[in-house]
Amino acid sequence: MKDIDRSNLFVYGTLKKGGKLHSVLGNSSEFLGVFKTAEDKFDMHDYGCPVMVLEDNSFKIKGELYKVTPECMARVTAVECGAGYVPFIVDVKDMTLSNELDYSKSLKAIAFIYPTPYATASVSNRIEEKGGVKEWND
Repeated sequence: MKDIDRSNLFVYGTLKKGGKLHSVLGNSSEFLGVFKTAEDKFDMHDYGCPVMVLEDNSFKIKGELYKVTPECMARVTAVECGAGYVPFIVDVKDMTLSNELDYSKSLKAIAFIYPTPYATASVSNRIEEKGGVKEWND
């Protein structure tokens, strides 16, 4: 499969390695590494599964980046949209890069976010916040 036929997919919850929905990615997905959103304009809540929402001046989200085939993206889209999430383009940065302000090294990826925040925030021991970055640990 040509690289041009593949999309970058940023996953931050149950689709990550070890997550209960990771198998949806299938065998044709290429793991690119641990990444985080380049901007701190998101928040994450726990409602049995992680929910990433847009929220200005909030947090960066840590997750995994995959290069996926159109077939894989169709499967992920069906699962995520069926649960109420919507695709959203995010800029992500490799967690191993040291220059936090160098946006030229960020990549565009598709992430699935929840379109509107829930009415109340959740308290969760599965979401860890460290240095302005939130991560789902299940």
